[in-house]
Amino acid sequence: MSSADTAGLLQPGKLWWNWFGEQYFVPRYTARPTREEEVCAIVREARRLGLPVRASGAGHSNPAIVPTPGVHIDFDAFNQVVAVDKEKLQVTVRPGLRISALTKYLRERGMSLNNQGDIDRQAVIGAMMTGTHGAGKTLACLSTHLVSARIVTAEGELRDLSAADGELFKAFRTSIGMFGLVVSLTLQAVPSYNIHKRSWNTDTEDCLSNLHELLEANRTFWFFWLPRKESADLYELPGGAVPSKTTRDFDFCHMRTYNAVPVAEPAPTLGPGEEFDHSSIIYPNDYVPNFREIEYAVPFGRFEECFAEVRHMFQTKYPQAIYPVECRAVKGDDTYLSAYSERDGYALSISGPLEEASWAMLRDADAILDRYDGRPHWGKHHFMTPERLERLYPKYDAFKRLRREMDPDGVFLNDHLRMLFA
Repeated sequence: MSSADTAGLLQPGKLWWNWFGEQYFVPRYTARPTREEEVCAIVREARRLGLPVRASGAGHSNPAIVPTPGVHIDFDAFNQVVAVDKEKLQVTVRPGLRISALTKYLRERGMSLNNQGDIDRQAVIGAMMTGTHGAGKTLACLSTHLVSARIVTAEGELRDLSAADGELFKAFRTSIGMFGLVVSLTLQAVPSYNIHKRSWNTDTEDCLSNLHELLEANRTFWFFWLPRKESADLYELPGGAVPSKTTRDFDFCHMRTYNAVPVAEPAPTLGPGEEFDHSSIIYPNDYVPNFREIEYAVPFGRFEECFAEVRHMFQTKYPQAIYPVECRAVKGDDTYLSAYSERDGYALSISGPLEEASWAMLRDADAILDRYDGRPHWGKHHFMTPERLERLYPKYDAFKRLRREMDPDGVFLNDHLRMLFA
């Protein structure tokens, strides 16, 4: 690609902001490639100009992982399905494809993702690179669905990565875009399945006393702790539409179980609070981006003790706080920076309104979660430091070494990531 063509790819920087409107910036240049060779040319030109590069998909992450003073690559239009292998149940896609579009595509071809989170607006690559997850004691985060990827390196060259690359691939799978720009990725799917979902409300004590039984008996169980009567309205959780065993209208839990049903089997007869449809339809919920959130995963066996402290904090120090606390179990994996690296975890998602006052509550929650060795979801706000990460992640130093080998000049770093991983 000629220098003139490359120059045409770099347009004057355009204002960018994320889903919550918390992160926004104007880079020196904005680029919107639609081909692999264009991404290579953009990186080479950025290096020639001495500029860093960061890319975005759907802009769904909370922290400042995208802002850069250099070149911002917007992958929104680079969003096609490249190939599908129905025998292996694998699909190869471009980085800008949304999870919602992917799951629709899979459904039409008799496939599903093995698990999903409760939002499907993210770009697939963003969900992978930040360790996004669903729920289930036997189900790992989405990064583990990654079979292989093609990246553009810091030198502007194409490179393929897969499990054959050993430890490098384990580190890459949750690397927040620091090892290279992903231009295609291949994911492992499973045969298509439906979900029988059951929802109900109950007292917090009832939830906790039956927690492990519910985790063992269901493919997926998760709950929202609702500190106040108004809490359910914020996340559009069904109130009167679901059965309730609550003895009060505050400090109760909204409970959900999800169990897979082969598509060949007939739909069950549904009662109050029950739903049945394809996995791609049942998993996602609608959320209004009106909250500021942290989410940390604590070791599975320490969840109840940690949750008790968080609950006590809300009830004594922040009795007016109304946002639900979302709690989900996730299986451990071997990805270096996953919140579930080498251990099963239980994620607690804690939110407040998009106001300055929320930071005090989130920092207090962070202090509790840190006492329980809570690890962050990289797409959510957090208060990590290099010292904390070294304590929390067995492979932290190894990750930094591999990052420096892949990008010794820090082309793919920004201020936020440099502080933590340089």
